[in-house]
Amino acid sequence: MSIENINKFLDIALKLSAPIGVAIMLFLQTQFVSRSEFAKAYERADVRLTKIEELLIRMERHDKILADHEERIRTVERNQNK
Repeated sequence: MSIENINKFLDIALKLSAPIGVAIMLFLQTQFVSRSEFAKAYERADVRLTKIEELLIRMERHDKILADHEERIRTVERNQNK
């Protein structure tokens, strides 16, 4: 290859690199979520987490109530067996 051919190749490659780079950047920008989409997803996740926390609190209360009932039943059974 002569220097002229190399220069032509480099000239074409450099001229094409800018539009190709712009196309790649535009494609990459479509792959990320926008701020509004992120905010909506965050709000939905926050609502779900709040509901899960409330459910866990209720389950903990029910667990305590069940333990209390179980203890009372065992006390009654012990008193009946005497």
